[in-house]
Amino acid sequence: MRRELHLCLKVFTESVFQIQSGEEDLHAGPLEIGFNAPLLVREERLSSCPDACRLAYVSDIHLRGGRSGHIAKQVIDAVCRCAANAVLLGGDLIDSSSELDSLRALVKQLARFAPVLAVGGNHDSRVGTSQVCDAVQNGGGAWIQNGSVDVRHNSRVISVCGPDFATRPTGDVRVLCAHNPRIWKTTRHAGYDLVLAGHLHGCQFVAFEFRDRLFPGAVFYPYNYLSHQFGATRLVVSRGISDLVPIRWRCPREVVLCYV
Repeated sequence: MRRELHLCLKVFTESVFQIQSGEEDLHAGPLEIGFNAPLLVREERLSSCPDACRLAYVSDIHLRGGRSGHIAKQVIDAVCRCAANAVLLGGDLIDSSSELDSLRALVKQLARFAPVLAVGGNHDSRVGTSQVCDAVQNGGGAWIQNGSVDVRHNSRVISVCGPDFATRPTGDVRVLCAHNPRIWKTTRHAGYDLVLAGHLHGCQFVAFEFRDRLFPGAVFYPYNYLSHQFGATRLVVSRGISDLVPIRWRCPREVVLCYV
C-alpha cells in the first residue's frame, strides 16, 4: 500500500508540472465552467479494420429545464461527427418528467443517423423507467434494459445487450450497454468483448491518471476508469455529457466512439 501511495504521489507531481509548464494538451483547456465547449469525441478501438462497426456511446445526458435544448444540440452535433452505425444511450437521460418530450425529440433526431438503443440509469428510475422507456420508443429508439438487439454490419453481427439481459450473449462481437460501471465486477467474466458504462462523470475533477483510473475520484469510486482491459474484455467508462453543477477540471464532456 505504501508503495502504491508513493507512485500515486509521483504521478500527481509530474502531472502538475506538465500543466504548469504547458506540456500537456488538454481538451478545451483544463477548466470548463458551463456547457459552452463542444463535446469531445473520444475514440476507443477494439478493431483496427477500416470497415469496423462504429458505436457511439452517449451517457448521462441529464436533460433538465433551462438547458435541454442546448445539450441536445451538442449531442446531435457530436453524434453527427461520429458517423456511427448505432447510437447507444447509457442511462441518466433526463432529470425530471418535464423533459420526456425533449428526450423523445432528441431520440427522433438521433435516429436519423443510426438505430438508437437505450438503457436507463438511476435518475431515469426516479422519473419512472416506464415513462422514459416510452419516450425513447416514441422517438423511434429501442429500449434494451433487459433485452438485446443485433446490429448487422457487413458480414458480422454485433450483439448489443442491456444490463438486465439474462442470456449469454451471442454474435460475432458482444457488447454490454450499461450505466453503472460497478457492473464490471460480474460482467468481465460473462463473455462480452466490450462493456460500456457511465454514471461517474469522471468525478468532474481529475488530477492524474494512474493504472487506468482517474484520481482523486478513484479513491472513492474504484471503477472510475477511462478504459481498462481484463483478458479479452474491455471496459470503457464515459465521462458523460451534463452535470448538475457544471464545473470540470481536466475532465471533458464526451461521446465515446467505439470501433468494434
